[in-house]
Amino acid sequence: MTRRTAGILALAASCAALASCALPWKKEVPRAKAIRLPKPNASDGTKRIPRQVGTILMVSGEGNFVVIDTAGWVMPEAKAALKCLRAGAETGVVAVGSERKGNHVVADIVTGAPQKGDSVFE
Repeated sequence: MTRRTAGILALAASCAALASCALPWKKEVPRAKAIRLPKPNASDGTKRIPRQVGTILMVSGEGNFVVIDTAGWVMPEAKAALKCLRAGAETGVVAVGSERKGNHVVADIVTGAPQKGDSVFE
């Protein structure tokens, strides 16, 4: 075999290998799973699943109120008691006030010391 013939055969073999990699293989696409929203406060005795209503955007300098960002979540009702959690541990309880603007709501700190970035649950 000459050098030129060996080069052509090597080129043909590599093209065949690359072409086999480029073939469109039919892959099964996973289906999206249906999600269910948590039940509201059930009066029939079933366990209530906590529902996230926002995150703490700011804590006042005196530490007596917080501003909650509810973007993408349901706005909590006035005078509702909410739990603040960080990494699964409760950091405090806040009571929602009547001051609201856009996606933000003000809540008074009842117990604990919630911090900026804590998740707020109903």
